[in-house]
Amino acid sequence: MPKTPWNKVPIKKNLLNNLYIEKGLSIGSIAKILKVSNNIIHNRLREFGINVRSISEAKEIFRISKEKLNDLYFDKKWSMGQIAKHFGCSHGTIVYRFRKYGLKSRGHLGLRRPVMIDKNQLERLYHGQSLSLEQIAKRLHCSKGAIERKTRKFNIKLRGNDHRKHWRYEKKSFDGNPEEKAYLIGFRLGDLNIFQTNQVIVVRGSTTKTAQATLFERLFTNYGGVKTTRAKRGTIEQYAYLNHSFDFLLPKQDKIEQWICECPRCFLAFFAGYFDAEGCAHLHKGYRSQTPDGRLEIQSYDKHILLHSWKNLSKLGIQCKRPVISKAAGYIGSNGVRHNGDSWRLSIWTKASVWHLLHLLEIDMKHTNKLNRLKNIKQNIVERNIRKRGNAVVLDLSTPPIPLHSHIAHIGT
Repeated sequence: MPKTPWNKVPIKKNLLNNLYIEKGLSIGSIAKILKVSNNIIHNRLREFGINVRSISEAKEIFRISKEKLNDLYFDKKWSMGQIAKHFGCSHGTIVYRFRKYGLKSRGHLGLRRPVMIDKNQLERLYHGQSLSLEQIAKRLHCSKGAIERKTRKFNIKLRGNDHRKHWRYEKKSFDGNPEEKAYLIGFRLGDLNIFQTNQVIVVRGSTTKTAQATLFERLFTNYGGVKTTRAKRGTIEQYAYLNHSFDFLLPKQDKIEQWICECPRCFLAFFAGYFDAEGCAHLHKGYRSQTPDGRLEIQSYDKHILLHSWKNLSKLGIQCKRPVISKAAGYIGSNGVRHNGDSWRLSIWTKASVWHLLHLLEIDMKHTNKLNRLKNIKQNIVERNIRKRGNAVVLDLSTPPIPLHSHIAHIGT
């Protein structure tokens, strides 16, 4: 379920009904009275079931003559914003009236008073004193649009959403833990879509598995809002809204970053995240085998990620065959889906390597279903180890050592 906004502004239905229906005030006017944004008023009207006036209905309420506009704008030198405030309507309504009556603004007539401010002054007000563009415009007795044009002219970077007072979801910066960072990168490359909009990092996930959806919420709910919905096709669609400290998730690449490969501990965290997204842990019974054996397997289009994983696993003493193509491009599955690229497979199936790897993965893995399968495989290996067959060497069931961090690899991460 969507998380309740942490800073939802309390507005009573009776108050909205009085201002909007009985007094006929516009959404913009009500927003100014209550000192909130227009969107908040619009959303509350919908929540309370109050019918929102159409644009044509809203315009008819404010009957302003051409002569009155001429007097206020050209004779008394009022701004369009001041006129809108005087009549209790929006700035857009006044602009519409100007167009309807064929009136041109002072700017179009060459009568606009120039805004006298240089780059240093504007930066001091905007970044130094943290004033908004509207507050600066009010100080200089000009429009907000004029200040926006100045910021573009001077190439002044706007604060954007990082300084908004009304986040829908409270956000927390990433704490910088290299293991968690490596895990999130692995999980992202395996299963997530990331994009940036309005300076917010948006993480999108789609799954049919409840455990996968639960994991998504566990990963991101402490850092920002998580929105979960059920699509008509039956999939669970999820979105997480994070701040800029998560920009390390933006790159989508078929490789493992160097700092991860250089640190055995971080590589295992990365591989655990990638395995939670793409991996499969199962008991496999061959044609001639009497008992099933445990296997860890990943199939994906990420050829180079699997090759890098194979090399790093070998360095840790985990033996497995080089990744191979499991389904070539053009293959059509039983569900009718055509593979646009080669699907690669990395398999770990020898008893010693599986035993070694599952002990290392369970430290960082978070997918509950897959963790339970690891336990089943571990129990399977223990039972198989008890059954001595001929002169077969019994597997050493001691817990393998956990690799240490390489601090040099974390420089620059």
